[in-house]
Amino acid sequence: MQTKKTHRRYPDNAWDYKAISTIMNDGGTKRNVMYHTLSSKGEKSEGVEVYTGENYIPDSKDKSYSKMYKMKDIPTKYKKVVEELKEVHKKTKWSTAKKVSEN
Repeated sequence: MQTKKTHRRYPDNAWDYKAISTIMNDGGTKRNVMYHTLSSKGEKSEGVEVYTGENYIPDSKDKSYSKMYKMKDIPTKYKKVVEELKEVHKKTKWSTAKKVSEN
């Protein structure tokens, strides 16, 4: 599975976002599935974002659409890939710099 890392940390508002994503085929439609963790002003959360369409996937001709899910609400068709992304996320070396804008 090919993955992409996104990391954004902004110390001025105590925001730290770390995500791992991959492109999957869902019945002929490419979807960018992203597992993320977020620390915002001391509150921690995790979730999944699913993106479809030409705004998010360069060679797509599909209508652009995005959807966010809490971990307990992930549709079954995404659960396996999310488990894999979560493992990659755990093993990823994240920057320790004070400010990060990486993708």
